[in-house]
Amino acid sequence: MLRLSRPDRTSAGRRKRVAGIRAGVIVAAAAVALAACGSSGGGSSSEPSTGSGGGGSGSSAGATGTPIKIGTIGQYSGVAGDTSKATADTLTAWAKYVNAQGGIHGHPVQVIVKDDQADAAKSVAMVKDLVENDHVVALVGNHESGLDAAWAKYIDSKNVPVVGGVATGATYNTDPNFFPIGNTGVNGDHAYANAAKLFGKTSFSEVYCAEFPACKQADKLSSYYTQQLGLRHPTGLGIAASATSYAAQCQQMKNDNTEAVFTASSLDVSERFIQQCKSQGYSPLYIDNPQNWKANATSNPVWEGAVLASDAPLWFGDGPGTAEYLAAMKQYAPDAILNASGTAGWISGLLFKAALDKAFDNGATGDVTSQTVYDGLYALGPNFDLGGMVTPVTYTKGKPMQQGLCAWYAQVSGGKLTAPKGYKPICLTGVKPFPLS
Repeated sequence: MLRLSRPDRTSAGRRKRVAGIRAGVIVAAAAVALAACGSSGGGSSSEPSTGSGGGGSGSSAGATGTPIKIGTIGQYSGVAGDTSKATADTLTAWAKYVNAQGGIHGHPVQVIVKDDQADAAKSVAMVKDLVENDHVVALVGNHESGLDAAWAKYIDSKNVPVVGGVATGATYNTDPNFFPIGNTGVNGDHAYANAAKLFGKTSFSEVYCAEFPACKQADKLSSYYTQQLGLRHPTGLGIAASATSYAAQCQQMKNDNTEAVFTASSLDVSERFIQQCKSQGYSPLYIDNPQNWKANATSNPVWEGAVLASDAPLWFGDGPGTAEYLAAMKQYAPDAILNASGTAGWISGLLFKAALDKAFDNGATGDVTSQTVYDGLYALGPNFDLGGMVTPVTYTKGKPMQQGLCAWYAQVSGGKLTAPKGYKPICLTGVKPFPLS
C-alpha cells in the first residue's frame, strides 16, 4: 500500500491511513479532472423537455408506456464545460435514438440534465431534486469531477443506482451502488503509463495543475502504475495556467530524460507547455486524456505524434458499435463535440438499456423502477463487456464492481486521428489496480 505519511502501526493508525489515502485519491483525481476541464463558470440546471431541443428526449408513437426518467449531472457549463457537456449531449441523443425505435420495451426514456457547475453544494441539492422531485430511477452517464463523494451516501440511502458516466472519484471503486463502464479515475492512470510502454518509451512522468496542492498527490497514482509496468518515473511537475513561462519545467524533464509526458491540464495550457519545450529542443512523447479533446486540436501541429489514452471507446474508426453511434449523433446531436466524454455518455445509455433488457427477459413487468435496474445489472453476469465496448466488468450485489485495467489508444498522425494499436481495448495482465485498502 502506498503511504502518504510516516506509518502509524496501531490499528487506529491503519484505519486513518486507509481513510487518508481514499480521501487523498478522491481529491487528487478530482483536481486533475478539473484541471483537464478548466475552471468552472456559470450555468444552471437543465429542465427536461421533449422533441429535438432542450435537455430532454422525445418519444415516438411506438413508445406508449410510462416514461423511464433518468438523471445525469456534471459540470456542463463554464470554461471547457462544452467538452464535458458532450457526455450529457450524447446521452440525450442516445435516448432520442432509442425512443425513435419504440423506447425500451415500449417505455420512452426521458433524460433530465443537471449542471452543478463543479460546486459540491449545488451537486448535492440537484441530486436530491432528481430523486425527490423528478423521481428518476437511476443516475446515468454523469460527468463528475469527484463531487459524487459529496452525495454518495444520500443516493445509496435512497436505493437509486449510479450507472456509467465519467468516473473520476474513488467512490466508483468502493461503493456497490456505483456501476462504472470504464476504468475509474483511481485506476485510469494506468492507461497513461501503459501508453508510454506501448509506444516504446522507458520513462514516464506528468505535468499537472499547480493551482491545487492535491494535484501533486496524483503523481503517486502515476508512480504506482509506472513502477508496476517496469518504467522509470521521474517526479511529476506542476504547471500553472497563469504562468508565462514553463522553461524550468521543460529543462528539468529534459535533464531527467523523461521520454513520455502526460499533460494533466487544459488543452491551451498543455499546448503552451509543449510549444515552449519544443523551442528548448525537448520533444518527448506527449500523452493526453481525450475526454476534453476537440476536433480542432487534432490539426494543431503541437499535438503531432501525441497519444490519446482513453477509458472509453474511440469515437472514430470501425470499432464495435461506432457506426451506430456516429449515425445517431449525426441525426440527433449534429453539433455535439465528439470525444471520449461523448462515447462515455453513449455507452452509459447502452449499459442502462442492456440491464433493462435483461430484467425484462427474466420476467420483469410493468413500470420500470430502480429495483428493475438493479436486477438487470446483477443479471448481466461476470465480465460483461457490452459486445467489446467496455472493459469487462462484474456487478455483484453488495460488493464494489470488479473490472480489469483496459484502455483504448489513438495517435495524432498527419493532422488526423489514427488507431495504430487497433480499435479494441488493450488490457493489462499481472498489474493490480491501485490499492484502496
